[in-house]
Amino acid sequence: MARRIWPFLARPQRVLALILVFVLVLVLGCVPGLGGWKYEALPGPWRTMSVVQDSRLFDAAPHFAPRGDGLALFLCRWPRTQAIAVSLPGDASPEELLILRRALAAWASSGIGVHFVEVSPARAALEIRFVSKPLHSRLGTGNALADCAVELEDGQARVRDGRVKAELRWASVHLIREDRDAIGRGVELDADQLLGAALHELGHALGYSAHPALAGASVMSRTTEDVRRIGAAVAAGESFSDANLTALYAIPNGLLIGSVGLSEAARARLGSFAAAARDAGLSGPYSRVGEVAARYFYRGPDRAPFALTVPNFRRDLVSGDGIDFKMNPRAETMMRAEPAPGSL
Repeated sequence: MARRIWPFLARPQRVLALILVFVLVLVLGCVPGLGGWKYEALPGPWRTMSVVQDSRLFDAAPHFAPRGDGLALFLCRWPRTQAIAVSLPGDASPEELLILRRALAAWASSGIGVHFVEVSPARAALEIRFVSKPLHSRLGTGNALADCAVELEDGQARVRDGRVKAELRWASVHLIREDRDAIGRGVELDADQLLGAALHELGHALGYSAHPALAGASVMSRTTEDVRRIGAAVAAGESFSDANLTALYAIPNGLLIGSVGLSEAARARLGSFAAAARDAGLSGPYSRVGEVAARYFYRGPDRAPFALTVPNFRRDLVSGDGIDFKMNPRAETMMRAEPAPGSL
C-alpha cells in the first residue's frame, strides 16, 4: 500500500491541491449564513431538520413586508398545489427546446415537489426568454427575477401560525446563447453550458436568490464550471437535486424567520408609498430579493413596477445599519401627484 501512495504524494502539486481542498472545505463549511439571518431563527422543528442543516439556505436574503414598527422577514417559494405555468422562447431552436425541457424535467424530478405545464407567453407565470449579452456587461450566462405576492391585513403582513400569507406568483428567466471572450468576441454556449445555465437560473426563479458560499455540488454555484459540469451530468441521465432548494421547499411557505426595525423616516416613507399605491388602485404588494438588492413594489395596469428599493438589502441586514428605501422613477412620479396632507 505504501508503494502505491508514495508516488502520488511525492508530487508537490498534488499534495498542495489536497491541502487546498481540505482547507476550503474546513473554512467554507464554517462560513456563517450570508443572508442576514440564522437557522436559529427558524421556529419549532424546522431549525433542526437535516435537510436545512445540510444546506446553505441562510445565504439567501429573506423577503419582507411591513409589520408593526418594522418589517417581517420570511421565506417565499412557489406553492406545490398546482403546476407552474411556463412559457418557452418562441425563437428557440428544436435543440434549445430539448435542453430547456430537460432542465424543467430535472427540477420536476428533483424531489422538491414542483411541476410545470407549458403555456403561451400570455398565460405564463414563469417565462423563459433568450436575451443578448451587451458588450462589457456583467451578466453571466443569464439571470432571473422572482416576485413574491404578499397578503396584507390593515396594511400589515398577514401572519397566521408563524407564517406570512405569501407565495411566488411570477418569475422570468433570461438566458444568453452567446458569451464573450476577453476581447469581446462572441463565443456560443455549448449544450452542457446552456443546460447548466437553465438549471441555475430556474433555481433562482424557484425562490433561491443567492449563490451559496459553499458551492461544491450545488447548481446554484457562482462558478460557471461547476454549473456546466452539473449540466453535463443531467444531459448524461444522472439524477438531479439541489440541497438549497430542497431545504426551501421542505419548510412552510411564508415561514417567518425574524424582523427588522425601521427608522421613523423609513416607516413614514413606506406608509405613504403604500397608501398612494392603494389609492391609485395598483396591484400588490410584491417582494423581490436578489443577492444584493431588494424591492417592495406594486404594479400598474401595464405591469409596470412602482417600487421602493433597498440597494444593499442583504448587506444592511448583516450589518444591522438599518434599512433605507429609495423610490424608483414611477414611484416618485406617483408620490408627487399625491395631495399634501390636510389639503382638499
